[in-house]
Amino acid sequence: MRPRLSGDLRRANRVEVMRSFYGGRTLTRGDVAAQLGVSVATAGTIIGELTAAGLLAETQSTRSGGGRPASQLTMRAGAPYLVGVDLAETHVIAEIFDQAMTRVGHFQMPVAPTDDDPDSVVGHVVDSIQGVIAGLAGVSAADVAGVGVSLPGQVDREGGVSVHAPNWGWHGVPFTSLFTKRCDLPVLLDNPLKAITLAEMMFGEAGDRDNQTDTVVVNLGTGVGLGIVAEGRLLRGRTNSAGEWGHTVLVADGLPCHCGSRGCVEAYVGAAALLDLLTEVDPDSPLLVPGDQAATVARLAEAARRADPVAVATLERFARPLGMALANAVNMLNPELLVVGGWVSAAFGEPLLAAVEPVVKEFSLTVPYDAVTLAASRIADNPVSLGMAVLAFETFVLP
Repeated sequence: MRPRLSGDLRRANRVEVMRSFYGGRTLTRGDVAAQLGVSVATAGTIIGELTAAGLLAETQSTRSGGGRPASQLTMRAGAPYLVGVDLAETHVIAEIFDQAMTRVGHFQMPVAPTDDDPDSVVGHVVDSIQGVIAGLAGVSAADVAGVGVSLPGQVDREGGVSVHAPNWGWHGVPFTSLFTKRCDLPVLLDNPLKAITLAEMMFGEAGDRDNQTDTVVVNLGTGVGLGIVAEGRLLRGRTNSAGEWGHTVLVADGLPCHCGSRGCVEAYVGAAALLDLLTEVDPDSPLLVPGDQAATVARLAEAARRADPVAVATLERFARPLGMALANAVNMLNPELLVVGGWVSAAFGEPLLAAVEPVVKEFSLTVPYDAVTLAASRIADNPVSLGMAVLAFETFVLP
């Protein structure tokens, strides 16, 4: 392993300190030192640098233990702004955040499943970025420090390349190069699994726990996967591909998957599989919206909340393979917290978790099951765009 240089360590420390403040937290220097396990002097030095850079602001002081007042700090809001983009097989969502990671604008456009030409998809992304900036009064592209774009599938962050996006059939698409021909804003790429996991670490259920909590974050959408936090660190793997749970095999020689294999988890618990189950339960169901996954899932989820028999039967069938696949993750990774997120999960909410949890228990080993807490994501904003905005902030703004 390449040794970490002192400059790398200083930057890593600044990132860790800033992450302590995400979510609107107000902390003292002592609070930060305790959270990160460093001396108050070390925390104070880093906080001084971040305050001088205009990233943290002093607030009112509180008296601590009868001694001198302890200054409190919080993230400073306002410019520069960051744009986070959730690019999926069915939509592009662009959201703009101030540097305190408060969402101040949203823009969304559909993408047809057949619209998979790289130039066309990049055009949709650029249009969405321009749309979300234009929708914020008094803000122009000059006020935006950078953009984070989440791409489905395997992503080479350093090279700016979509290595493989199975649902589009992409291999080696130079996304950053195509983007910079159309847009002058600095851009970085990552995978939605990493973005959603980072958002949960900072702003979700995991953010309310000890920063060393071992966490698995599941993303359910057109594609599926999971992010892994081990001892407080996001696990990326050697090629940024850690978490490709959706392409582990659940059924030998099972249903075909877009990746070219058969029996993958995604073939059974992706949005397309959920719609196929609905069709099996009732081929003529009025819940089906031809050619529109999101609308069908929304109708199905609403019907499940009304205890519609077709919706309930579909959800029960869907919960079986999903619970088995989640149990595999529990047995393999032994997390303390398992958060189920993604747009499919968001549509259903707690009813999905209630249907899945007994199946997870059935197929998990007793000790790891007893150690884990299952929770639905409670992030109100889009967690993918939020996570990408955080990465853009830490790349383009944080000194």
